Amino acid sequence: MQCLRAIFPSKFALTFKPAKSELLSAKQQSSPPPTSMESLQIQGTILTPESGDAYAAALKRNSDLSSLPAKYVVQPAVFADIPPVLAYAASQKPPVEIAVKGGGAHSATWASSDGGIVIDLSKLNKVVLADDKQSISVQGGAYWGDVYEVTSKAQVDVVGSPLWFVGVGGFTLGGGFGPLTSEYGCAVDNLLSATVVLADGRIVKASKHEEPDLFWAIRGGGGQFGVVVEFVFKVYPPVGPISSGILAFPGTEIDKILAIIPEWKKTQTSRERFTMNFSRPAPHFKPSIAILPSVIHDTDGSRAQTVLAPFRDGDVKPVLDKVGSVPDMLTVSHAADAAMAAAPRRLVIRGTLFSDFFPELLKGVWDKWVAFTETSEEVRGSAVLWDLTLPDKMASVPAGETALKRQPYYWMAVQGRSTTDASVQACRDFTASVVQFVREKNAELAGQDMGWFLNMCQGHENPEDVFGENLTRLRKVKAKYDPTKVWSKGLVIEPLVE
Repeated sequence: MQCLRAIFPSKFALTFKPAKSELLSAKQQSSPPPTSMESLQIQGTILTPESGDAYAAALKRNSDLSSLPAKYVVQPAVFADIPPVLAYAASQKPPVEIAVKGGGAHSATWASSDGGIVIDLSKLNKVVLADDKQSISVQGGAYWGDVYEVTSKAQVDVVGSPLWFVGVGGFTLGGGFGPLTSEYGCAVDNLLSATVVLADGRIVKASKHEEPDLFWAIRGGGGQFGVVVEFVFKVYPPVGPISSGILAFPGTEIDKILAIIPEWKKTQTSRERFTMNFSRPAPHFKPSIAILPSVIHDTDGSRAQTVLAPFRDGDVKPVLDKVGSVPDMLTVSHAADAAMAAAPRRLVIRGTLFSDFFPELLKGVWDKWVAFTETSEEVRGSAVLWDLTLPDKMASVPAGETALKRQPYYWMAVQGRSTTDASVQACRDFTASVVQFVREKNAELAGQDMGWFLNMCQGHENPEDVFGENLTRLRKVKAKYDPTKVWSKGLVIEPLVE
């Protein structure tokens, strides 16, 4: 299991903290570019289609639809391996496309390249907790499972993903909404500093006091400004025990469930949250609603009993009620392993933001999802996810303090899963239509258009709909650090030269 890499760091990561020699200046990068990839003097590995199984393994992503046949896959062993790759790519005519792969969980092709170069950070995966347990340093190729292995052993916590196989890099650069966000804010709110390889080959530290414009941009602006090879996050005391599990209901109870949620939210605190899923579980594949709760600081389980009572003691009763105590986020992050292993790997994910859990909004999506998953067995693995994390802490950060938009909102995601190539386009069309419906219906009900959620975009969206009033500043930072658009995968931000 890849998350166990953190237990044996010496086997997988050949370096961690950047030595002075790795913080390279532009002057040090002024030597002639290499004439070929084969001539690069790097400590890491360069894979080509002729590399066989190793190359094939390096192309794999969370979704089979996200993999493209790169000409080269470079797996740096030290930070200084990356600048020569960038120099070579820039010297070609036309320049060679560069993609950066951290965890590879995104369902688009942002971490892949057809005929270009993929910088695969998988060997840069070391995680080190500071001696005072106040911060944790995480290399850019680590998964959150790698982080949780370390925090679990040390009995501390950090704001991260609910799933172990999500990469630290992409999750954080998009903002980082996780199970502890209601208590401690987003991942970007807990980022103390970062080490970034820039388009011109420099390796710099970014923080509120060093390269502050860059530090502002990478906190919610995505991977458009450099390769973040190290993150340093704030660490907290343990939030466990955590009450976690599942309450499952038949689809016939959808109206009752949706009526409970607005009342439930009135007493919600930062200690409890849940994810609600629309899915068709085996063996009967009937439409179902699953409430997946998470209650932190729940020493004896009594808090979970109280907050889940509305879903147990009223007119509606769960057909499956399995909620128990788990020690930490490492355990929580593996809760979906069995379901994920069985899910079709032709996966398209789209998502968006919404203002509130309006019953008519959710019911509209339910009806669309039920109708779509009844069209064919090939697409009945498709699902919808709604995240009910209290947004107050995230929204308390002043607007403009980070590139991440700041106002109260929630997020949702649509997973289009297909068992055949023939039905992939139907899944693409379905996911696109649902998120468009959510955006438009939310604007109608809330009187406010929330735009798109960066980490759930496909890349063709209007950047203004993602970044809002922060876009102009992001474009200026792009012009400062990447005027030639070396970083052109994902949601591309056009440089704005003043």
